[in-house]
Amino acid sequence: MSITTSAQPDTVEGFAGRFVWVDPHDLVVDPYNHRKDRAETDGEDTTQPDPELQASVDELGVLTPLVLRPQGGESEGKLGIIFGQRRNNAALAAAKKAQAKKKPYRLVPAIVRDDLAGVDDAALTVSFIENKHRRQASVRDDIEAARQLSLMNIPKARKMRNARAMGFKPAELGAASKAAQLSDTSLAEAVEEDFNLIELAEFQEVESVEDALWALTRAKARDQRENNTKHGHWKHALAGLRAEKELTDKCAQQAAELTSAAVTVVDWRWNWSDTSTRPLTDLLTDDGSPHTQQTHRTCPGHAACVAPSDAEVIWVCTAWHRHGHPLTAEAATKDTTQAGPDKEAARAERRLVIANNKAWRQAREVRADFIKELCQQPEASTRVWPLILSLVTGTSYGYENYVSRKRTDLTARFLGVEDPNEGKSQWTRVDDPFGAVIARTSPTRAWRVLLAHVAAAYELEHMDDTAWRNHINGQTVAWLTFLQAEGYALSSVEAETVAKGRAQQEEQDQKAREDAEPEPHEDSEDVQEREALAATA
Repeated sequence: MSITTSAQPDTVEGFAGRFVWVDPHDLVVDPYNHRKDRAETDGEDTTQPDPELQASVDELGVLTPLVLRPQGGESEGKLGIIFGQRRNNAALAAAKKAQAKKKPYRLVPAIVRDDLAGVDDAALTVSFIENKHRRQASVRDDIEAARQLSLMNIPKARKMRNARAMGFKPAELGAASKAAQLSDTSLAEAVEEDFNLIELAEFQEVESVEDALWALTRAKARDQRENNTKHGHWKHALAGLRAEKELTDKCAQQAAELTSAAVTVVDWRWNWSDTSTRPLTDLLTDDGSPHTQQTHRTCPGHAACVAPSDAEVIWVCTAWHRHGHPLTAEAATKDTTQAGPDKEAARAERRLVIANNKAWRQAREVRADFIKELCQQPEASTRVWPLILSLVTGTSYGYENYVSRKRTDLTARFLGVEDPNEGKSQWTRVDDPFGAVIARTSPTRAWRVLLAHVAAAYELEHMDDTAWRNHINGQTVAWLTFLQAEGYALSSVEAETVAKGRAQQEEQDQKAREDAEPEPHEDSEDVQEREALAATA
């Protein structure tokens, strides 16, 4: 195979130039450079590097040579930038940082176009073309580059240096593989909503959930509106979507297993009383015994459905009346007594309870992650010590009960360490489970261990699955209020619980004030008049 070189008669050089290394401080901007600082006219200065370019130059220097030409007039003897002034400005900023640290700074690679000296029209044309005909790589190209870098078997320090140069954070490298799996449509829509690489990866986890993009976009906007730097609303929305996806996948798996077992699968309904289909729990056998999957399997109406609330398989008969299955007394009573608005209200109440139970459990995981982060903060807020001291020196039954349980799992989770008592019985527990943590904790950070301990007490005693229902414990309100003040974003059910608890407390306080008020004073004339009327009667 022959290689074409400039020595061959059928080739010509594109231009006359030479490669040089130059000091970025020695250059001027050519007056015919196409890119101008127009901040004073249209509010935009396109000559300055963006953060990604600056990060690259800080780490690796300028990689693409600038194009320069000799200058005349007042700049006689200098080299002027025809294109590449953003790169040179980034090099100047990097040089300033290096000089502040008393370190050497990098020179800039450049090609000097001696053939353009004094040829202003050609210089203007070249500068225009270089800026005009440039096309950015796609977002998917960027994600793929991050994914490839994350998979490379190179030293961690080197990988992180390259990541910084490319404008990626360490966590974004880890997220790239998931983000790359997004469909083109979902990726385009998420990029339109300004999702970063980590958010793209998390969106990919729940991409199949209906309205997932809308839910996450709404949560992101709320975090931005409330200046929530811990992305609390996003985390709550993501937790809900993950749970919904897990449940949907489980329902689909259950349905697939039923189908593969040749079982007829029907749609699930909230109410079966007005249909020809009834759950077997509502039906009796000929001898009056409860129907089960086994007793009913030979019936032509044998079928099943999957409850969408918990993926439970519910066995049914699709023609219970035709096949002569009597209703249980309880089912018959419900059919006759629970009708109209009352029946629908009862169903609505049940749906609300199921939804809130699920939301309360989902919020627990998000809250636990926040508490763990809180216990790793460099300093405690002014709210932490009063919370700790009030609980451990108080006389509440909740704290006494927590201590008596001798549980250490949540404390360990919040401290980010293994639970030394995992799998041990109450009689074989480690006496000093966090001795190693305490030994390496400085006195100024002792609050972390205590906060993890107190947080575990609150979570176990006052944040159980029923804490949001009926009468709201004052400690539940106090704990959520503390976390909110520390930067935790309350989920909808948590916010409703706090509001309900405060309203209940205000009602109790008002009643106490009314009970404490003295009876109205009656003067002596009123008493005499009442006694006289009584005597006359």
